[in-house]
Amino acid sequence: MIPRRLFYLRNLALWAAMLLAAAAAAAGCQAFAWLLVKTVGPWVPEDTVHAEYDLNGKSLLVLVDTKDPAAASEFPRLESALADAISKVLAEHKACGPIVPAHSVDAARQAEPKFNQWSVAQVGKFFNVDLVLHVEVLEFRLRDAPGSNVYQGYTEAAVRLVSPNTGQQVWPVLSAARLMTGETQPDVTAEEPGQQESILTEGYAEKVARLFFTHKVADLPMRPKVK
Repeated sequence: MIPRRLFYLRNLALWAAMLLAAAAAAAGCQAFAWLLVKTVGPWVPEDTVHAEYDLNGKSLLVLVDTKDPAAASEFPRLESALADAISKVLAEHKACGPIVPAHSVDAARQAEPKFNQWSVAQVGKFFNVDLVLHVEVLEFRLRDAPGSNVYQGYTEAAVRLVSPNTGQQVWPVLSAARLMTGETQPDVTAEEPGQQESILTEGYAEKVARLFFTHKVADLPMRPKVK
Protein backbone atom coordinates (compact mmCIF):
# COMPACT_ATOMS: atom_id res chain seq x y z
CA MET A 1 0.00 0.00 0.00
CA ILE A 2 1.25 3.48 -0.86
CA PRO A 3 0.92 5.93 2.09
CA ARG A 4 -1.81 8.53 1.46
CA ARG A 5 0.63 11.42 1.72
CA LEU A 6 2.98 9.79 -0.79
CA PHE A 7 0.03 9.08 -3.10
CA TYR A 8 -1.01 12.76 -3.11
CA LEU A 9 2.56 13.91 -3.63
CA ARG A 10 3.00 11.65 -6.63
CA ASN A 11 -0.28 12.80 -8.14
CA LEU A 12 0.75 16.40 -7.63
CA ALA A 13 4.07 15.71 -9.30
CA LEU A 14 2.30 14.07 -12.23
CA TRP A 15 -0.04 17.03 -12.75
CA ALA A 16 2.87 19.43 -12.53
CA ALA A 17 4.80 17.41 -15.10
CA MET A 18 1.83 17.49 -17.48
CA LEU A 19 1.52 21.26 -17.15
CA LEU A 20 5.22 21.71 -17.72
CA ALA A 21 5.11 19.45 -20.75
CA ALA A 22 2.66 21.84 -22.36
CA ALA A 23 5.27 24.57 -22.05
CA ALA A 24 8.13 22.44 -23.33
CA ALA A 25 7.73 23.35 -27.00
CA ALA A 26 8.04 27.04 -26.26
CA ALA A 27 10.66 26.79 -23.57
CA GLY A 28 13.06 24.41 -25.33
CA CYS A 29 14.48 21.12 -24.04
CA GLN A 30 17.12 22.52 -21.70
CA ALA A 31 14.78 25.09 -20.19
CA PHE A 32 12.11 22.44 -19.78
CA ALA A 33 14.50 20.08 -18.04
CA TRP A 34 15.50 22.85 -15.63
CA LEU A 35 11.85 23.69 -14.89
CA LEU A 36 11.04 20.02 -14.33
CA VAL A 37 13.87 19.53 -11.84
CA LYS A 38 13.14 22.75 -9.95
CA THR A 39 9.35 22.40 -9.87
CA VAL A 40 8.62 18.68 -9.70
CA GLY A 41 11.84 17.31 -8.20
CA PRO A 42 11.28 18.48 -4.61
CA TRP A 43 7.86 16.78 -4.54
CA VAL A 44 9.01 13.38 -5.77
CA PRO A 45 10.33 11.07 -3.02
CA GLU A 46 13.87 9.87 -3.79
CA ASP A 47 14.05 6.11 -4.28
CA THR A 48 16.70 4.40 -2.18
CA VAL A 49 17.75 0.77 -2.54
CA HIS A 50 18.92 -0.62 0.78
CA ALA A 51 21.71 -3.16 1.12
CA GLU A 52 20.43 -6.73 1.21
CA TYR A 53 23.17 -7.53 3.71
CA ASP A 54 25.14 -4.95 5.66
CA LEU A 55 28.82 -5.90 5.67
CA ASN A 56 29.25 -3.38 8.49
CA GLY A 57 33.02 -2.91 8.33
CA LYS A 58 33.80 -6.63 8.33
CA SER A 59 36.90 -7.94 6.58
CA LEU A 60 36.06 -9.69 3.32
CA LEU A 61 37.37 -12.17 0.80
CA VAL A 62 35.83 -12.16 -2.67
CA LEU A 63 36.24 -15.73 -3.90
CA VAL A 64 35.32 -16.42 -7.53
CA ASP A 65 35.16 -19.98 -8.84
CA THR A 66 34.46 -20.79 -12.49
CA LYS A 67 32.31 -23.89 -12.89
CA ASP A 68 31.91 -23.42 -16.65
CA PRO A 69 34.79 -25.43 -18.25
CA ALA A 70 34.49 -23.58 -21.56
CA ALA A 71 34.71 -20.20 -19.85
CA ALA A 72 37.63 -21.32 -17.67
CA SER A 73 39.54 -22.34 -20.79
CA GLU A 74 38.70 -19.28 -22.89
CA PHE A 75 39.04 -16.72 -20.07
CA PRO A 76 41.83 -17.95 -17.75
CA ARG A 77 41.95 -14.63 -15.86
CA LEU A 78 38.20 -14.41 -15.29
CA GLU A 79 38.25 -15.42 -11.62
CA SER A 80 40.87 -12.85 -10.69
CA ALA A 81 39.40 -10.09 -12.89
CA LEU A 82 35.87 -10.49 -11.54
CA ALA A 83 37.04 -10.69 -7.91
CA ASP A 84 39.14 -7.58 -8.41
CA ALA A 85 36.26 -5.68 -10.06
CA ILE A 86 33.80 -6.55 -7.27
CA SER A 87 36.36 -5.62 -4.61
CA LYS A 88 36.99 -2.28 -6.29
CA VAL A 89 33.30 -1.29 -6.25
CA LEU A 90 32.87 -2.34 -2.61
CA ALA A 91 35.98 -0.40 -1.60
CA GLU A 92 34.89 2.72 -3.50
CA HIS A 93 31.59 2.75 -1.58
CA LYS A 94 33.23 1.85 1.74
CA ALA A 95 30.83 -1.08 1.99
CA CYS A 96 33.08 -3.22 4.19
CA GLY A 97 36.39 -3.43 6.00
CA PRO A 98 39.68 -4.68 4.53
CA ILE A 99 39.37 -6.80 1.38
CA VAL A 100 41.85 -9.53 0.47
CA PRO A 101 43.52 -8.56 -2.84
CA ALA A 102 42.65 -10.82 -5.77
CA HIS A 103 46.34 -11.45 -6.48
CA SER A 104 46.70 -12.94 -2.98
CA VAL A 105 44.04 -15.50 -3.83
CA ASP A 106 45.84 -16.26 -7.11
CA ALA A 107 49.06 -16.84 -5.18
CA ALA A 108 47.32 -19.18 -2.72
CA ARG A 109 45.82 -21.20 -5.57
CA GLN A 110 49.33 -21.78 -6.89
CA ALA A 111 51.08 -22.33 -3.55
CA GLU A 112 48.55 -24.56 -1.79
CA PRO A 113 48.22 -27.97 -3.52
CA LYS A 114 44.82 -28.69 -1.94
CA PHE A 115 43.37 -25.21 -2.40
CA ASN A 116 40.72 -26.39 -4.89
CA GLN A 117 39.58 -29.03 -2.39
CA TRP A 118 39.01 -26.55 0.42
CA SER A 119 35.51 -25.46 1.36
CA VAL A 120 34.59 -21.79 1.13
CA ALA A 121 34.86 -21.53 4.92
CA GLN A 122 38.34 -23.10 4.88
CA VAL A 123 39.54 -20.55 2.33
CA GLY A 124 38.12 -17.80 4.53
CA LYS A 125 39.97 -19.15 7.58
CA PHE A 126 43.20 -19.33 5.59
CA PHE A 127 42.93 -15.59 4.92
CA ASN A 128 41.56 -14.85 8.42
CA VAL A 129 38.53 -12.84 7.26
CA ASP A 130 35.10 -12.27 8.78
CA LEU A 131 33.14 -13.11 5.64
CA VAL A 132 33.61 -14.70 2.22
CA LEU A 133 31.64 -13.44 -0.76
CA HIS A 134 31.53 -16.55 -2.93
CA VAL A 135 30.72 -16.07 -6.62
CA GLU A 136 30.33 -19.33 -8.50
CA VAL A 137 30.35 -18.57 -12.24
CA LEU A 138 28.03 -20.96 -14.06
CA GLU A 139 28.26 -19.34 -17.49
CA PHE A 140 30.34 -16.61 -19.10
CA ARG A 141 30.36 -15.88 -22.82
CA LEU A 142 30.86 -12.91 -25.12
CA ARG A 143 28.95 -14.13 -28.18
CA ASP A 144 25.26 -14.96 -28.55
CA ALA A 145 26.12 -18.50 -29.72
CA PRO A 146 29.27 -20.62 -30.23
CA GLY A 147 31.03 -19.63 -33.46
CA SER A 148 28.85 -16.56 -33.92
CA ASN A 149 30.24 -13.21 -35.04
CA VAL A 150 27.66 -11.36 -32.95
CA TYR A 151 28.97 -9.99 -29.66
CA GLN A 152 26.40 -10.13 -26.87
CA GLY A 153 27.92 -10.92 -23.52
CA TYR A 154 26.11 -12.99 -20.92
CA THR A 155 27.09 -14.28 -17.51
CA GLU A 156 25.34 -16.16 -14.74
CA ALA A 157 26.59 -16.93 -11.25
CA ALA A 158 25.45 -18.16 -7.85
CA VAL A 159 26.31 -15.59 -5.17
CA ARG A 160 26.37 -16.13 -1.40
CA LEU A 161 28.03 -14.93 1.81
CA VAL A 162 29.68 -17.43 4.14
CA SER A 163 31.02 -17.01 7.67
CA PRO A 164 34.37 -18.84 8.05
CA ASN A 165 33.96 -18.98 11.84
CA THR A 166 30.72 -20.95 11.74
CA GLY A 167 31.02 -22.44 8.28
CA GLN A 168 27.44 -21.33 7.70
CA GLN A 169 25.94 -19.29 4.91
CA VAL A 170 24.67 -15.95 6.22
CA TRP A 171 23.13 -14.61 2.98
CA PRO A 172 20.78 -15.28 1.33
CA VAL A 173 18.75 -16.77 4.15
CA LEU A 174 16.01 -18.60 2.28
CA SER A 175 17.95 -20.15 -0.60
CA ALA A 176 21.27 -21.87 -1.28
CA ALA A 177 22.51 -18.85 -3.26
CA ARG A 178 21.33 -15.80 -5.19
CA LEU A 179 21.33 -16.60 -8.89
CA MET A 180 22.38 -13.45 -10.74
CA THR A 181 22.62 -12.82 -14.46
CA GLY A 182 24.23 -10.07 -16.50
CA GLU A 183 23.82 -9.27 -20.18
CA THR A 184 25.43 -6.58 -22.31
CA GLN A 185 23.09 -4.23 -24.13
CA PRO A 186 22.77 -5.07 -27.86
CA ASP A 187 24.29 -1.78 -29.01
CA VAL A 188 27.35 -1.91 -26.75
CA THR A 189 30.51 -1.94 -28.86
CA ALA A 190 34.22 -2.08 -28.11
CA GLU A 191 37.22 -0.95 -30.10
CA GLU A 192 39.29 -3.99 -29.11
CA PRO A 193 38.23 -7.64 -28.55
CA GLY A 194 39.53 -7.62 -24.97
CA GLN A 195 37.25 -4.72 -24.08
CA GLN A 196 34.17 -6.90 -24.52
CA GLU A 197 35.34 -9.08 -21.65
CA SER A 198 36.09 -6.04 -19.48
CA ILE A 199 32.69 -4.47 -20.17
CA LEU A 200 30.85 -7.63 -19.12
CA THR A 201 33.09 -8.30 -16.12
CA GLU A 202 32.95 -4.76 -14.73
CA GLY A 203 29.23 -4.33 -15.40
CA TYR A 204 28.41 -7.61 -13.70
CA ALA A 205 30.68 -6.74 -10.78
CA GLU A 206 28.68 -3.55 -10.26
CA LYS A 207 25.44 -5.55 -10.06
CA VAL A 208 26.87 -7.96 -7.50
CA ALA A 209 28.53 -5.31 -5.34
CA ARG A 210 25.40 -3.13 -5.21
CA LEU A 211 23.66 -5.85 -3.22
CA PHE A 212 25.81 -4.92 -0.24
CA PHE A 213 25.56 -1.15 0.07
CA THR A 214 22.68 1.31 0.14
CA HIS A 215 22.44 3.46 -2.97
CA LYS A 216 20.07 5.84 -4.72
CA VAL A 217 18.34 4.93 -7.96
CA ALA A 218 19.13 8.41 -9.25
CA ASP A 219 22.85 7.62 -9.02
CA LEU A 220 22.57 4.66 -11.39
CA PRO A 221 23.13 5.10 -15.14
CA MET A 222 19.92 5.48 -17.14
CA ARG A 223 21.02 2.70 -19.50
CA PRO A 224 23.89 0.63 -18.11
CA LYS A 225 26.14 -1.32 -20.47
CA VAL A 226 25.25 -4.51 -18.59
CA LYS A 227 21.65 -5.09 -17.57
